[in-house]
Amino acid sequence: MNENSIVNHGKALALKGGLIFPVVWIVLTLIYGVSFFHSTLLGIALLLVSYVAGDMMVLPKMGNGAATFGDLIIGFLLLWGGLHLLGYDDSLGEALLTGALITFGEFFFHAWMLRTQFSHHQV
Repeated sequence: MNENSIVNHGKALALKGGLIFPVVWIVLTLIYGVSFFHSTLLGIALLLVSYVAGDMMVLPKMGNGAATFGDLIIGFLLLWGGLHLLGYDDSLGEALLTGALITFGEFFFHAWMLRTQFSHHQV
């Protein structure tokens, strides 16, 4: 049995998606005019990359602080690079604001993960 076997991935991804998608849709689409489709694509990419890298790898081993900081870096770089690749060349502020807002919520998501999903770990 591996260390992630008791994690309810469906519930965790649904909660994380409930955190990420409203932020990318409001900030990127409504405030900055990024298309809904592009915002959704970036949200999916961010959801999957940050879940695997931050929540499944870093969080159980290094704790909330390291995982939250990692999510800030991952979120900013993925959003900035993704926006740039999609043709939004002046996207530094958009990526930074969106990444920072998501990171704020990630701190609480990580606390929930540690309490309910990784309760067998001593972090």
